[in-house]
Amino acid sequence: MISGRLNKSRRAVAGASIACAAIAGIALLLTNSRLGVYILLDYFGNDESGIVTDPASGPLVISEFTTAVAAYALPPQIDQPSGMTYLEADRAFAIVTDQAELFVVSDDFTTVLSATALAGGLLVTRQGLMEAAGSIDGQRIAVSGETGRIDVWRKGAEPGFSPEAMIELSGFAGEGEFSGIAHNPQTGEYYLSSDETLTIAVADATGRLLRELTFEDDLRGRLKPGRSLSEYELSGLDYTDERLFAVSETYNTLFIIDPERGLVRILGIENGGQISAIAVRDGTAYLPLDHNYVDERPPLLTVTLD
Repeated sequence: MISGRLNKSRRAVAGASIACAAIAGIALLLTNSRLGVYILLDYFGNDESGIVTDPASGPLVISEFTTAVAAYALPPQIDQPSGMTYLEADRAFAIVTDQAELFVVSDDFTTVLSATALAGGLLVTRQGLMEAAGSIDGQRIAVSGETGRIDVWRKGAEPGFSPEAMIELSGFAGEGEFSGIAHNPQTGEYYLSSDETLTIAVADATGRLLRELTFEDDLRGRLKPGRSLSEYELSGLDYTDERLFAVSETYNTLFIIDPERGLVRILGIENGGQISAIAVRDGTAYLPLDHNYVDERPPLLTVTLD
């Protein structure tokens, strides 16, 4: 009888151990794999499948349109691009992903030149952490997102980047999550956008809010009755040739801005998609698209601005 009880006890312990291992495996799958994170986000996250991208359906009357072209396939290492900027000194693009990774790719998008992890931990804790990237100079890049701050990364002797500084923002009244970042090398100012409003914050090199760029006065005559500028959700910024470029994921609209004088031009982007960022080089805007892990990878779009 004693032997039988011991065998039952051992079987119970073994069964409990197997159950614990199975639960731990499932938990790891859900929190540290792309499939698991997709399942969690699909169940608990916001459904973005209903985003309207047609620029003519937006709150503004737009008179100028450009057509996006499916121009490049991104390297297979890059999932869910969320930020993008051009590195002039390297003649390459830097791309930040929803997984808090920073890739530098050749300007024809065929070769990954370096890859840097911007954060550690489980994939589920990194998902969506970084949403924006902006070149500072030939050696440094700024990234931001849900952290609500500006992280500066410096190019190292080896391929890749290492952290240099964390710039906390002060005087900013928004929710503190940024969808776009750009840097003005002439003034040292940072431009920061949120997907909650058509307003761009301007901060100095220390993170102190200097002013906000708003466009209500410029756009009042274009606004459709009963509509609101808050329907636009800015998903990316870039600064080049003394112009600030802001793209909205909703209603695929590109706002071209003189930071000192105001709005210069509005372009509706036809044949677009869920645009997640923008980088401008030589009169062409490069527009990556967001996607789920289980979706077919969308191409990188380009539009001509001339």
